[in-house]
Amino acid sequence: MAVTVDNTIARVNNLGGTTATSGSFDVASGDLLVVCANSDEDLGACNFAISDNQTPDLGWTLIADRTDVDGNEGGVAAYFYHSASSISGLTVTITVSGDATTDSPSIKVYKCTGHDSADPLGASGEGNLSTDPQTTTAITSETAGAFFCLWTDWNQTGTPTSSDLTISTFDMALNISGASGYKSIASAGASVTGDINSPATPLGNYIVFEIRAAGAASNPAQAKFMPLLGVG
Repeated sequence: MAVTVDNTIARVNNLGGTTATSGSFDVASGDLLVVCANSDEDLGACNFAISDNQTPDLGWTLIADRTDVDGNEGGVAAYFYHSASSISGLTVTITVSGDATTDSPSIKVYKCTGHDSADPLGASGEGNLSTDPQTTTAITSETAGAFFCLWTDWNQTGTPTSSDLTISTFDMALNISGASGYKSIASAGASVTGDINSPATPLGNYIVFEIRAAGAASNPAQAKFMPLLGVG
């Protein structure tokens, strides 16, 4: 793919807790970090917060989030950070708060290269997780980049699969299950979806988004993100 995704940073789950911290990893200058977060919640807004072990925290940008205020139970959120310098021993933490049942966060971090460093975020979308199997809403790609999808199944029907995404999955007993995943986008202007396959009928939320490839025309709609791009 024009955008290369490093999938080697392990997923971390915290059943019943309110924070999940990634393992330590190194970041090269020019890397784009994509953080995917999941949480249990069913009575109101689930608030996600991202932090790290740097002083001050890196300049993370929210890509999208979705909870039962927007759709079904079960929270999802995604963030990015473009690193203009190398970092040794980085850890990233997701903290969840909100209603009394907001807990059990899961975090998965990806490192991307080949992306548009000035304008990394392309098209995005979101929806309810409600059928098995399910095809996500379509996005129209802006570049031949990478498509990401993440979802939380509040019904905790078991470990999901996908026919077209490279996925990192989790299944927290009597709580939630879900995954995040990615695939290449063949060209600009493509209608891109992701396959979500649950062991039984799910209930939850998903979000999808594109990481734009380097060398493409700038996307004016993303100009609002530019002041937040990381420079450290």
